[in-house]
Amino acid sequence: MTTVRKIELESIFLISIVAAASLFFVVQRNNRFNVPVVSVNSPLATIATPAPKQNVFSQVSPDGTKKVIMKIDSNKDDTQAYSFYTADGSGNHEQFIFEKIQDGTASMTVPFNTWSSDDKYFFIQENSKNGKRIFAFKATGEPFSDTEKYFDVTDLFKKRETGNNFNEATGWASDSLIIVNTTKQDGTKGPSYWFEIPSKAIIQLSTEF
Repeated sequence: MTTVRKIELESIFLISIVAAASLFFVVQRNNRFNVPVVSVNSPLATIATPAPKQNVFSQVSPDGTKKVIMKIDSNKDDTQAYSFYTADGSGNHEQFIFEKIQDGTASMTVPFNTWSSDDKYFFIQENSKNGKRIFAFKATGEPFSDTEKYFDVTDLFKKRETGNNFNEATGWASDSLIIVNTTKQDGTKGPSYWFEIPSKAIIQLSTEF
């Protein structure tokens, strides 16, 4: 009886060892082939949000000592913020001048001839389906008066009622004269004008530019 009992215990012990060895083998095999699961809280699961893209454009003054800088930032509502600054010739010491939000139907540009010849003034351009608009500023950022931080040259020309329509500004005739080209009411080319800063005088020219 004792011998039978001993055999049973040895059999149970043997079976236990075999089962334990089999379990260990299975676990090791699974660990070898399983791909670790990344927790949602793991740093590996964090996706970096790309920084908003900013486009920068600039135009240097005739003597190279100053710059007009335009920065364009895209907003979440599909609009774009156009910010304008002046700086020294190296782009340092920026001074904020002006900002305008556009909804995608219009854009802003800094013309290559933005600066007056004495570096005291500059103008920027708005482009839309309605045509071009010109805004003139002091390089210092100071307003022209208590009510005018800048001159909307296109609007001022329209209010003067010359009988012709503002078309474009092509540059500077002198330190204070912006050259304005026009179209006639029938759409043909009209005469050229000078827009004088800071008096806002509009002078018709005999020569077309």
